[in-house]
Amino acid sequence: MSAPETPPPASPYGAAPHPYGDAYPPGAQPGAPSPAAPTKPTLRSGLALVSFWAGVATVLVGAVYTLALPVVIRSMSFTSTSYVVLQAGHGILSVVLALVAVVTGLVVLVRRAPGTGFAAAGTALGAAALVSVVLGLLQGVILRTF
Repeated sequence: MSAPETPPPASPYGAAPHPYGDAYPPGAQPGAPSPAAPTKPTLRSGLALVSFWAGVATVLVGAVYTLALPVVIRSMSFTSTSYVVLQAGHGILSVVLALVAVVTGLVVLVRRAPGTGFAAAGTALGAAALVSVVLGLLQGVILRTF
């Protein structure tokens, strides 16, 4: 049998500090659950939400237009007037919603108000809708030219 190991001699200066700092926060007991950190409520600006939902609405208007166009064209009573009315309604509604999304989103982003993620998403969706409308107008001009 071997002799039992003897513990190292105690330091004359007290216990050696933990090499990586204290293992427990001040006042905490080993094995006790740590108190939950208080959470801040998520703050959002009303304008950021308006920007986001206006941007989403532009996408939905575009989707409805895309799905409604073949139905209108295949209907028995299709006329060029019905196409023009559908195209104009889509363009006007998209521009209004896109401008709301872009303007309100930029206001939030410039002010650095809470909810910049929603504002950025709304601004991006609105800007994409504006580009889409401009390209649609350009397409109409090109088709009439040739």
